[in-house]
Amino acid sequence: MCDETGMNLDIRIFAFWGVMKLRNFLDKFFSQQKGSVAVVVALSLVVLLGFSALVVDFGSVHNQKSKLQNALDSAVLSAAQELPAGNTSSVKWIEAQNQAITYAAANNYEISADDIEPVYKDNQMTNKIIGIKVTKSIGVDYYFAKVMGFDSATVSGIAAAGVTPAGGVTGAVPLSITDSSLRAAINAGATDNLTIKCSSNANDIGIDNSTASGWFGALDFGSGASDYTLYIANGYSGSIQVGQILDMENGNMSGPTLDGFTTRYNKCADGCTADNFTDDCPRIVYVPVVQVISNSQVKVVSFAAFYLLECGGNGKNSYIKAKYIPGKVIPNSATGAGGEDFGLYTSRLLE
Repeated sequence: MCDETGMNLDIRIFAFWGVMKLRNFLDKFFSQQKGSVAVVVALSLVVLLGFSALVVDFGSVHNQKSKLQNALDSAVLSAAQELPAGNTSSVKWIEAQNQAITYAAANNYEISADDIEPVYKDNQMTNKIIGIKVTKSIGVDYYFAKVMGFDSATVSGIAAAGVTPAGGVTGAVPLSITDSSLRAAINAGATDNLTIKCSSNANDIGIDNSTASGWFGALDFGSGASDYTLYIANGYSGSIQVGQILDMENGNMSGPTLDGFTTRYNKCADGCTADNFTDDCPRIVYVPVVQVISNSQVKVVSFAAFYLLECGGNGKNSYIKAKYIPGKVIPNSATGAGGEDFGLYTSRLLE
């Protein structure tokens, strides 16, 4: 990004140097000359106005560079919301390009596909596109400095933004799926009907509770069972991070599960379905992907997004089924290193 403080300091130093040079010249001249004061003053004014012109025009150039950089930063951050993309022919990449062009235009800068390039995972073109980079140069006309032979300047901006697996999530629900179960479902292409809170039915697939007898996938975010329903309905207001150790909620939690699910599910007023939903639909939930580390605790290793389908069991032996949503980008991820890539990302500037 542009270093505004450094640029302003350079301008002030340059102007100060010019004034001091002029002062030294005048002091020396007046010590040796007793006449021609009008000529000296006229010459002095020309020099002083020349330095002032440079300061004004250089300031204008710096201002334009700052505006350009801010516009490019906004453009790539917006475009990154459309990533990742499989390749440069994919719909996702074309949407990312269009988004960058649109946002730049909204800030009065014109960019084209020629100004845009993809950023590949691990910088390998055979990998998916996880970022977008924009380079743009513009000409800035001088005004006062033209009398000194300076017509214009060229300023350039470079901005890149990309997506990385979310290192933390605000608004997560106290449900879970184990990394082994989700990985197996993804590899098998069977992610349309996964369990993120199971019942006592052995056919539920979502968690590996073989080492945690009596656990049904519910998590304790630190406030106890009294807030469990609230967190399903509205999401946890705090941050859950990769690497965090969480306690399991004991028991089936059937009634509280149904109550929280029903409240959240009914918040959708847009007629969303599992195949056609808005980006901010309340039925989309962020779920910790976990590993069981003891009979009472799990470790968060990543996060995944799901669309809520149903809560079965009639409040007596409740389970929740949901559809896995890969490629979801959240704008406000908590800080922290991302875990394994399970398709929930945060966007950030790369340069």
